[in-house]
Amino acid sequence: MAHAFQELSVALPKQPVEAPSIVSPCNQRTATDDLSLDVATSVRAVEKLKPIWRKWAHNLETDFDYYLDNLRNDSTILRPYVITVYRVGVAEGMLVGQVRKERVSTVVSFVKIPGPVVSVLEIVHGGRMGSQSPAIDGLLALQLCGATQSAEVDLVCLQRLPLQSELFRALQRSTDSLIKERVPHVFRYSVVPLSAPPGKSARALSGKNSREIRRKTRILQRSFPGKTYVRCFSQPADLEAGIRDVASIDISTWQHYLGCGFLDARRRHENLVFCATRGWLRLYVMYVDQSPVAFLIGQHYNQTFYCQHAGYHPDFSRFSVGSLLTAQVLENLAAAGVEQVDLGEGGQEHNRRLGCRLCEEGTVHVYSWTLRGICVNAFFAIAMMTRAAGCRLRSRMRLKWADRLWRQLLTSPWRSQHRSNSPCGAA
Repeated sequence: MAHAFQELSVALPKQPVEAPSIVSPCNQRTATDDLSLDVATSVRAVEKLKPIWRKWAHNLETDFDYYLDNLRNDSTILRPYVITVYRVGVAEGMLVGQVRKERVSTVVSFVKIPGPVVSVLEIVHGGRMGSQSPAIDGLLALQLCGATQSAEVDLVCLQRLPLQSELFRALQRSTDSLIKERVPHVFRYSVVPLSAPPGKSARALSGKNSREIRRKTRILQRSFPGKTYVRCFSQPADLEAGIRDVASIDISTWQHYLGCGFLDARRRHENLVFCATRGWLRLYVMYVDQSPVAFLIGQHYNQTFYCQHAGYHPDFSRFSVGSLLTAQVLENLAAAGVEQVDLGEGGQEHNRRLGCRLCEEGTVHVYSWTLRGICVNAFFAIAMMTRAAGCRLRSRMRLKWADRLWRQLLTSPWRSQHRSNSPCGAA
């Protein structure tokens, strides 16, 4: 569930692309053969798309109400940017995004590095909706490239774009094939199937995994007999208590120490309140002797559970409280009819034991030729080349041990602080 910051970069040719750019908050329109498109750049224009949008929406990020809530409450979003492709007046496809003003950042060797403040046209995860065809995706790619010709957009960022998709190939063609992978690999996202054929159980709930969980549970119960339990917060009235307990755990985690924890998330509180009012929120907390020790937060949307944040108190790491909580959550979700759990980025051994499907997707950047676009291009290029050079050096000189040493060095103040305060030494 950790989130890496690795990007695929698309460099635009200096010659302008034949497509419209952002010129005003009104809708834009262009056409090719029997296809035409509109770009909605105002809330009123987006609301007119509600009937066809809801027909196509298939995940949390593209839920119509979720998207509008982000527009209204996220101060970094300047305006919507939703492209709809029509064939002879009938909607055929859609690409959902928004224009943000934000400071970009990346991670090199577990160190978060801030970059310049830029205007980003962000296409959300799963934002490509509707019919799939090379003609539609080609027109969408031209529109995205055309947006970068305006001084109002410095960067187009497509979140979790499948690299085998037609839209990715269309972007390569639209940018004169000047695409360059600056990292040696792409993101790997883990999805846990919870459904299984009749008479069989999902691998995550298999006998082998269940026996291992029972063994770990016995170890915890011997140290804290009758003092462990799990609570699920899902109602708006319970949210403040749940957030308070989660925050007490998060502030002790190494993710928070490195600036990537739950408390560092943008629009944390407002987003959770909205999801709770919709009945999506599931905030699970494990307690030992009345103290919160592990948490898992996500959204139950349709038949999928989207994990958003997870963590555990380092003083209880030897009891595997994170794994125990995850196992209980998976059982709870399976009983509630959830068919799959999206764990987010990561391909760790724990994910493999759960029988995760691994999906390869990338964060694709298309840079403009504005001054800020050139600067952010250079910022990510240097970071990517540094990571790639480090990987090659470690591989050739067999320095994988240096990775572990550097990680331990970065987190040594955090480790020493919690080692000295650990209540488990005598348990």
